[in-house]
Amino acid sequence: MSNSRFKIFISIGIILIFSLLTIWSTVPNLFFYQLAFLITGLIIMYYFSKLDLRLVLSLSTPLYIISVLLLLITLLFGENVRGSTRWLNLGLFSPQTSEIIKPLLILFYANFLSKKNLKPKNLLFFGLLSLIPFILVVKQPDLGSALALFVIPLVLYIASYFKLKNLLVLFLLLAVLTPLGLKLAKPYQLKRVESFINPYADTASGGYNVIQSTIAVGSGRFMGKGVSLGTQSHLNFLPERHTDFIFASFVEEFGLLGSLLVLASFFLLLHVMLDTASKLKDRGLYLTQIAIFTLFVFQSFINIGMNLGLAPVTGITLPLFSYGGSSLISSLAILGLQLNLTDST
Repeated sequence: MSNSRFKIFISIGIILIFSLLTIWSTVPNLFFYQLAFLITGLIIMYYFSKLDLRLVLSLSTPLYIISVLLLLITLLFGENVRGSTRWLNLGLFSPQTSEIIKPLLILFYANFLSKKNLKPKNLLFFGLLSLIPFILVVKQPDLGSALALFVIPLVLYIASYFKLKNLLVLFLLLAVLTPLGLKLAKPYQLKRVESFINPYADTASGGYNVIQSTIAVGSGRFMGKGVSLGTQSHLNFLPERHTDFIFASFVEEFGLLGSLLVLASFFLLLHVMLDTASKLKDRGLYLTQIAIFTLFVFQSFINIGMNLGLAPVTGITLPLFSYGGSSLISSLAILGLQLNLTDST
C-alpha cells in the first residue's frame, strides 16, 4: 500500500468511527441504517477505485444527461418532506438526487474543460450547462447542494484558465448575480443570512439553531461530556443534531480533543488531494482532482463554520460524518475516484 493510500484510509477510518459513535449516541434508532449505508458505500468506493477513469471521462456526457434527468424526475415525482422535494421514494431507500449526481457532474465538468478551448462561445455553453443542475436543485429547494454545484464549475474554470481578465469577468458576474440571488431567495433563506449576522436578534426562530449549536460546542470544553452525556443534543435543544449540526453534537461529547483529531483527519485527506493534483499530468484527471478537493473543502468548511457560528446555516452536510445514506454513499464514491487518482500518480 502506498503512503498516500494509507493516509486516505486512516483519515476516512477516524472520521467514520467518530461519526458512527455520534450517531449511535444521539439517534441510536438510526445507527444500523447508517451502518448499512456505510457498507454499501464502501463497496461502491472499491468499484470506483478500479474504474478506467480516462474511459469514464470520455463517457461523461451521458453522465451529465443522467444527472439532469434524475433532477427533473425528482421535481416531478419526488417525495415532499417538510416543503422540499429532494428525494425519490424507491421503497427501501429514498435517494437524495442532489447528492447522487455530484460524482457524475465532477467527471463531466472536468472532462468538458479538459477538451475545450474556452473561447467565449464555449464559456457561455459551459456556463449554461452548469446552470441547469444548479437551477433544478435550487427549485427543490436545496440551497446547500446548489451552492456546491455552483462552486465546483467556477473553481474548475479558474484552475483551467487562470488569467486576470477572466478573473475580473467572474467577479463582475458574481457582482451581478449576487443581488439577483438575494432578490430570488425565499424569505426563510434571507432569514438565515440575517440570523448569521446577528443570531440574537431573533433567538426564538432565526437565530435559535446557531445559538444552540455554539452552546453545545462551548459546553464540550477540552475532554467533552462523554458519549450519550451531551445535554443540548439529548434534551433536543439542538436541532438536526445528527445531520446539519452533528459536528456540534460530536464536540459536546468529545470536546476540543476529539474535534482536533477529526479536523486533523480532514486536513490530512485534503493534503493528499493537493499532493495528488501536483503529480497528475493528464489534464482531465488533474481537473477531476481539483473538483474533488473543492467539494470536500467547501462542504467541510461551510458545515463546520455554521456549527461554530462562523457561516450561515445552509443545510450542507459534513462529508462522511453527517447522517444520511445519499450523502455518505456519494462521498465514498468520490473517495473511490480519489483512490483511483492516487494510483494514477
